[in-house]
Amino acid sequence: MVDLSGIIQDLSAISSIAVVAGAFFIIFQLRQNAKLIEATVQENKANTSIALIEKITDESFARRRKVMYDAVKRGVATDWKGFDDTLEDFEARNFGYLYELIGQLAREGVIDLQLVKNALQYLVVFDWRTFQPLVEHLKERYGVKTNNWANFEWLADETLKDMQAREMPPSSGPDPAIPSPR
Repeated sequence: MVDLSGIIQDLSAISSIAVVAGAFFIIFQLRQNAKLIEATVQENKANTSIALIEKITDESFARRRKVMYDAVKRGVATDWKGFDDTLEDFEARNFGYLYELIGQLAREGVIDLQLVKNALQYLVVFDWRTFQPLVEHLKERYGVKTNNWANFEWLADETLKDMQAREMPPSSGPDPAIPSPR
C-alpha cells in the first residue's frame, strides 16, 4: 500500500516552492515591465521633441513668424483699429498657440524643457516680447485678466533665465589660486 501522507507532504512542499518561485517571477516581470514602460516614455518624449524641432525648423515657421511680427506691429501702430477678427489677427494668435502648446508640453514634462530652451533660445524670448502687446490687447478687448498664452510667457521667462545664467560671469570673489596680500 502507498503511503499517502508522505506524498501529500511532498506535494505540499512542492506547491509552496512553486508559490514562492511564482512570486519571484511576478516581481521580476513587474520590474521588467516598469523598465519597458520607462523606455517607451523616454522614446515618446524624444520623438515628440524631434517632431517639435522639425516643426520649428520648417520654412513655414519663418513665414508664420514674420506674419505675426508684421501683424502685431501694424496693430500697435493703428491702436488695433481694423485689426480684430482679421486674417492677420487669427494668424498671429495661431502662431502664439504653437508656443503655448510647446510651453504646456514642456511644463507637464511631455517634452524635455532643457531641450526646448536650448533649441529655441532667443526665438521664444523675442517672439514673446513681440506677441505680448497682442495678448494685452485681447485681454482688454474681452475684459479678462487671464493670459491665454501663459505657457508661452512661462517658456519665454524660463528660457531668458537660462540664457542670463549662461551669460553671468563666474563668481567675482577672489581667485583661490592667487594668494591674498598680507
